[in-house]
Amino acid sequence: MSDWIDGLPPAAHERIARQRASSTSGSLLSAPAAAALRSSGLAPVGEVFGCLVMQLGWTMGGCGAYGSRGFGTGGFGMLGGGYTTPVTTSGGSSGKYGGFGPYVKAFEKAWYGAVDRMLTEARALGAEGVVGVQVTRKRMENSTWEFTAIGTAVRSVDTALMPRPSRSGEVWYAGLSAEDCAAAILSGLVPRGLVLGISVATKHEDYQLKMQRNSWSNTEVDGLTLLLQAARKDARAQLAARASRVGGSDLVISHSFVGEFETPCGEEKDLHAEAIFVGTVLGPGPMADFRTHKRPGTAAVMTVMPLTDPPSRRR
Repeated sequence: MSDWIDGLPPAAHERIARQRASSTSGSLLSAPAAAALRSSGLAPVGEVFGCLVMQLGWTMGGCGAYGSRGFGTGGFGMLGGGYTTPVTTSGGSSGKYGGFGPYVKAFEKAWYGAVDRMLTEARALGAEGVVGVQVTRKRMENSTWEFTAIGTAVRSVDTALMPRPSRSGEVWYAGLSAEDCAAAILSGLVPRGLVLGISVATKHEDYQLKMQRNSWSNTEVDGLTLLLQAARKDARAQLAARASRVGGSDLVISHSFVGEFETPCGEEKDLHAEAIFVGTVLGPGPMADFRTHKRPGTAAVMTVMPLTDPPSRRR
C-alpha cells in the first residue's frame, strides 16, 4: 500500500480523475430516482466505491457457555422442566474479548473501513452526501472476506458543476434509496449517516435442547428461541448505541439478517446465531447547503366551472 495517496489506491484516484474530467455525472440511479433527487435540490456527481479485505476469526476458550455476557436464564438452570445452559452474546464490555467478541470487532472495523474509503472518494469529488449506499461482504477463501461499499455521490444543484471539495469536509451518507432520501429531505429530515449493529449469540447444545431438536412431536425448541432472541436483542442494542452517537431523531432500518451455524465443542456442539441490522439516522433539517436552492412552489388550484347546465337540470 506504499503507492496509496490520501488513503486511496491508484485505481480509486484514476476513477475520481475520470469522473471529474467528464462532462457527464455518472450514477447508479434510475431515471425516476434522479428526478426525485433533483426535486429535493440534489444532483449526482459520480459513483463512489470503497473496499477492504479482512481476516475474520474468533477465540473460543472452551464451550459457548463461557467468555461472554449471559442472556435469558443468566446461567445454568432449569427451563421448561429440563437442564439448560445459558445463552451468551458478543456485545457489551464482558463480550469484547471472549467468544465471538474479536470476530464482531473485526467485522465492524472492515464494514466501517469500506464505508470510510467510499466517503474519501466522495469528498474528492466535492460531494455533500452519498445516497443508496450498499455495504456487502463476500467470502474470498476460508476466513478471508471482502467488504465493499458503493453508492451515488450527490451535492446541491446550485453547485453541481463545480469540481471542488465539500465545503465542510463532512459527507453524509444513507442506506436509503434516492427516492426515500428526497422524500425525507422535502419533509424536513436530513440523513446523518449509516449505522451497524451486529451480535453473535451462543448456546451449548445441552440435554434439553438436544431432546427437543430430535423430538417426534410438534414442540417449541426453547433453547433456539432464546438464542435467536438474544442475537437480535443485542444487535439492536449495538445499533441504537451507534445511532445515539451519530445524533438525530429517527432511525430507519434498511437491512436485517439473522443466520445460524454450529461449531464443535469436544464431542458435542455449540449453536450460534448471527444478527446484523443496518439503519440510516435522520435528523431535523433543512441542511444548510439546501437553503439556497429554490424548489418549485405549489401551483395555485384553479376551480373549473361548467359552461352548461348540470345534467340534473337538463330535461
